[in-house]
Amino acid sequence: MGRWRGRHCAAVVVCLVALFAPAGSAYAQYFGRNKVHYERLDFRVLRTEHFDIYYYPEEEPATRDAARMAERWYARFSRVLDHRFTHRQPIVLYASHPHFAQTNITAESPSDGTGGLTERNKSRIAMPFAAGLGETNHVLGHEIAHAFQIDIAKRAGRDAFALPGWFIEGMAEYLSLGPIDSFTRMWLRDAALYDRLPTLDQLDDSRYFPYRYGHAFWSYLADRFGEAIVSQALRSRVRDAVPRIEEITGVTKKDLAREWHASISTDGTARPRGMSRPHVVLSARNDDARLHMAPALSPDGTQLMFLSERDRLSVELFLADAETGAVTRKILSTAADPHFDSLQYIQSSGAWDASGHRFALTALSAGEPVLLLIDTSGHDRSIEVGLRGIGEAYNPSWSPDGTTIVFSGLKGGQSDLFVYSLVTGNVDQLTADPFADLQPAWSPDGRTIALATDRFTSSLGALKFGPLRLGLLDVATGAIRPALDDDVPAKQVNPQWAPDGRSIYFVGDRTSISNVYRIDLETGELRQVTAVAGGVSGITSASPALAVASQAGTIAFSVYRNGQYEIHSLDASRAAAGVVATRDARAEAPDASIPEGTLPYLLADASFGLPSGTDFTVVPYDDRLRVERIAEPYIGAATSSDSGGLVRASFGFLLGDTLRDRQLQMVMRAGTARDDFAAQFAYSARAGRWSWGINGGAAPSRFLGARRALFRGEASVRRDLTHLRFENEWANLTSHYDVDRSRRFEFRLGVRRTGYQWQTQTRIVDSTSGETTTRVRTDLPAGDPIYLAEGEASFVHDTAVMGATGPVLGQRMRLDVGPSLGGLAYVTVRADARRYFLPIRPVTVAVRVQHAARYGPGADDPRLTPLLLGLQTLVRGYDVSTYAADECGRAATFCSLVDELAGSRIAVGNVELRAPVVGLFTGDLDYGRLPIDAIAFVDAAFLSTGRAGQPADHDRFRSVGAGARASLGGVVLEMTAARPFDRVRNGWTVSLLLRPGF
Repeated sequence: MGRWRGRHCAAVVVCLVALFAPAGSAYAQYFGRNKVHYERLDFRVLRTEHFDIYYYPEEEPATRDAARMAERWYARFSRVLDHRFTHRQPIVLYASHPHFAQTNITAESPSDGTGGLTERNKSRIAMPFAAGLGETNHVLGHEIAHAFQIDIAKRAGRDAFALPGWFIEGMAEYLSLGPIDSFTRMWLRDAALYDRLPTLDQLDDSRYFPYRYGHAFWSYLADRFGEAIVSQALRSRVRDAVPRIEEITGVTKKDLAREWHASISTDGTARPRGMSRPHVVLSARNDDARLHMAPALSPDGTQLMFLSERDRLSVELFLADAETGAVTRKILSTAADPHFDSLQYIQSSGAWDASGHRFALTALSAGEPVLLLIDTSGHDRSIEVGLRGIGEAYNPSWSPDGTTIVFSGLKGGQSDLFVYSLVTGNVDQLTADPFADLQPAWSPDGRTIALATDRFTSSLGALKFGPLRLGLLDVATGAIRPALDDDVPAKQVNPQWAPDGRSIYFVGDRTSISNVYRIDLETGELRQVTAVAGGVSGITSASPALAVASQAGTIAFSVYRNGQYEIHSLDASRAAAGVVATRDARAEAPDASIPEGTLPYLLADASFGLPSGTDFTVVPYDDRLRVERIAEPYIGAATSSDSGGLVRASFGFLLGDTLRDRQLQMVMRAGTARDDFAAQFAYSARAGRWSWGINGGAAPSRFLGARRALFRGEASVRRDLTHLRFENEWANLTSHYDVDRSRRFEFRLGVRRTGYQWQTQTRIVDSTSGETTTRVRTDLPAGDPIYLAEGEASFVHDTAVMGATGPVLGQRMRLDVGPSLGGLAYVTVRADARRYFLPIRPVTVAVRVQHAARYGPGADDPRLTPLLLGLQTLVRGYDVSTYAADECGRAATFCSLVDELAGSRIAVGNVELRAPVVGLFTGDLDYGRLPIDAIAFVDAAFLSTGRAGQPADHDRFRSVGAGARASLGGVVLEMTAARPFDRVRNGWTVSLLLRPGF
């Protein structure tokens, strides 16, 4: 048997090399969710005058419309910004958001709230078609505005995206929407009413959404100083955003903010006489949550389904009492449950059937839309229906007999209505045209489907898009007619039938404030039902925000108030009242008042710059690799008392195809010494579910201070510091397969050569003067090189939900098995399992168990590369630097750390309590302005070390302690005080590390 002793502390990590950094691994992600490429998309290129538009056959008709819109945006922005591209602008279009989520243009998976992106390197635009060509047109304009910003700033020697979000995103919103937008007005009006308007310095604060506040500020600047200020601000050589504005306007930021605030109107927010005050069902007073959205009332009006981030982990589906707002239970979660990719909270809401026993909701699972039929009794008899062939699905509505469900779907980039039969299981398409057909609602008699559509206000030939209006689809004939004869250019969305089927409630903004209205279908009378100060709205101006109890007639609606989304309600009698609707005179200003050539004029003129598209050509996708980036050469110099001076230079480049499905990267370092040379290349192909790559290189590494010796003479002192140098050369073939967003398999096959050398730096110091008289480096062989053929197979599972400084819920697991053959024979096994519990909010219990070992006849060969990463990262209170002093002794004349730091098997266990400091006072996962977690921990590790012909050593390392972890601009800093139990000196130690929680 071995013995317990307090030595080998750094050897704990020596055997954990591949646990954290497998040599040559092309798939660098140890944990993390996957970006799954569920489908291989067959891209080709539509070439217009200024754009290369990448698309696939499924979306070709919609792509041709988008190409014409792109050229129109180019003509508008060229006129307004006085700028022309010197390159062809790439745009990558996807038929749906699930396809867009697979893009390789960005390393991250775009979230539900990402309608498009423009990457900064080559200004490539990637975006999905939105629910309706009108919204697609807006997003396309926003992203093309970014391309102009990047190009203009680059010519001025600046990086556009180094500027704050309000400057860049707000300007893009101004350019694509114009100065007047009712949704932006809602945000600014609400901020003014509740005294939350930002100063110019505060615009960059995360509390102020850059799209809305930036849009409002640019609209003010263009109105006061002329729209030329936009171009001038982009071309300015002043570094920071606010000083740019001050320089151009000649007005101080304090005066600009004061005058901007004074221009914001809160008119029209008074409640008309006779208008009922709604009942607040859910607000921040219930749970401190900012989002309560997409209400859906049970037929009797007693229960309410809604979407919220009240648990602070993700947007989830809850069931609550419709009167008190008390939450009965959580129905669905996307936080730690990887089954659903999204609940589509921005575009969709659910619906109850007439019996009140079933609830229908659309979601995304495995990259495809699904229709969920939830048993509301809680017996888990839910049904999931896959909607293959449809890109996205939104807003289901039951037929009165409960046998059919109508929903809006996105197919080929176009939104239409579909019906699903519970009897046959078939999905049939009701409409098939480029018009937007959204938010269907089945009438009580089953003969009519109300919907929001732009077919009455848009022209497909001119690609001119008007607001969504109410339509009535005759189920028998398929004919669609307007529900309301009204010439006010205002939106009409989210139709919901009254129980008697004679009237329809909807959300409109005819007074420039979104409120609930009711139209009597027999008389045509229009009445305003609510008069909220902010607006009745979801996340976007067209998001579902209204529900009606199909039997009781109660209505529930989401309201934007004081920067938060609440759910309010009115009972049937008050909802049936209201006042006769009026119109807002501001909405009737004639177009003739707009100066010719200005941005509002160009936005109103759909024909300006719009090509016919007949000369567009289609060419195959060219997947050749081109230069993506050339790293700036780096040259550095340093001096050392042991090695003297050195000079190093490094450079590299990255090649890729336009879609970034394939990439080739190479980096190289050279210097004044042989040790300074290193080179590595990596090629990867990521177009499908199977990804693969090739990588190889050569790089030295050194075990610094492996041995040291001290010899004292009468006149001098000789110090020998010996490093163990490794020459690493490798080549690997790697691949991984994504099962879903949380699970994957990784594989690696390769060869490796490792050479060894002792490098001894000898210094002789004069005992009297203290000056170095001699410095010599001696290189000696440290053994024959090892040639190995290596393999590795890994399984990774990750459902962890991240907090500000580390995971707070879910689990992580990784299992690696890697055989090695050749000069040595052994198998490396690594296992890492982690669980995160929330037993009492806001305290997370984090548990980690790890094992890493080499098994086989060559497992304990001393030539194997030490796998040293730093013991402190695993068992706090043990760090290598103090280990060298404590274990070897500060006065020792000889010490061999390489003999001490050796090991072949390790087990590690950690238990940590972590909680946000602010949350400890509020009882929830609240982080406040500066995210800080308080932590307490117990760490332990057990090491087994063997040598041929010798008994094995067994060592243990234990500690307890507490501290804090803070996120500073995305960098996590950990400070702890630890009490080790297995060191020569076991007193408390304080450490500072840059790392997130495990």
